[in-house]
Amino acid sequence: VERSRGLGDVYKRQLGRDTQDIKYLILTNTHPTQWAGLEALNKIKPKIIVHDKGKQALLEGQKFILKNQFPYTSKFGLAMRSSLFSNIKKVKEEFIQPIEKSETLDLGEEEIIIQPSGGHSQDSLIIHAYQAKCTFIGDEANIYPDQPSALFLDATGNSRRRLKVLQLIEKMNTNVICPGHQTPVPKPFDLYVHNLIFEHNHTKDTILDLLISVGQAKSLYLAEEVLRILGVVWKTPYEELGVAKTTVECFLKELESENRVRFIK
Repeated sequence: VERSRGLGDVYKRQLGRDTQDIKYLILTNTHPTQWAGLEALNKIKPKIIVHDKGKQALLEGQKFILKNQFPYTSKFGLAMRSSLFSNIKKVKEEFIQPIEKSETLDLGEEEIIIQPSGGHSQDSLIIHAYQAKCTFIGDEANIYPDQPSALFLDATGNSRRRLKVLQLIEKMNTNVICPGHQTPVPKPFDLYVHNLIFEHNHTKDTILDLLISVGQAKSLYLAEEVLRILGVVWKTPYEELGVAKTTVECFLKELESENRVRFIK
């Protein structure tokens, strides 16, 4: 959606379609990268399908995102000046169609199955095109295709659920996986998913090893060390949004539930 300003041009010149044909817009989560360009579709007014837990983000906009998803913003002004945030506008409730459980959208020639995943964020959705056997997994995979371990979970995310989602994807009856920020991965994709699972577990193990070595540490220190050890470099506005810290805290909550660490906020 962040590239939706060029959507009309693609539809008309390359596909011979009119933007008025767009009836639905499915958000795989409500991070700014998913709907910063939504304003460009205002004249079309498609029905926006979103997880029920993400509805409030669309209604409140920037305020909700910074309070609930990324509450550890390190450089507020710089993050807000980024194109992602400057383009975000509130969405009227009448255009939002929230879903709580798996639902099927019948488009005639295609049947879309929308399934909550809840790893990357609590409002994450996976979209499966039944006839095409193509699955859109949103941001459950890595964000940068050229950078290992470039995963993050927002403050509402769940590291254990993300691992279960990756294990589920590995067994899906689909021919193509479409990650949110990477090129499509055709079948067989067992190695691709295997690497994602390895990177996820490696991140968790790295956090635990760091804690064992230092005894105790603030999550900000852990985040900086994890980035250094794994060689991850976040770009604007991700770095300013504190995505490393929120990710580390999600893993700490899982480790605490396993009685392996004591997590004190």
